[in-house]
Amino acid sequence: MSFGSSYSPYGRWQAPPAIPAVVYGTRWCAQSQMVRRYLERLGVPYEYVDLERDPEAVRRLRWLTGGEARHPTVCIGGEWLVEPTTGELRWALARSGLR
Repeated sequence: MSFGSSYSPYGRWQAPPAIPAVVYGTRWCAQSQMVRRYLERLGVPYEYVDLERDPEAVRRLRWLTGGEARHPTVCIGGEWLVEPTTGELRWALARSGLR
């Protein structure tokens, strides 16, 4: 698997992510849990960020998505998906070379 390097949100070059997917969500959100289960079924490693427990992550997410912290928000291979469907996840995984 090859993950290309990219620019960070701050304009500096950053190393490729060690974990190819990050899921920002809440424990009580059914769609957040659906995204997590989908990635687990496919064997895609991901990091989960609980927005209720990490206020700094909420601020970061608002900055990255243009002002709203909607959940789930998923970053796959540098591509940001807000409230994605399984079809959108499948396409993002394919574009990043994970499926």
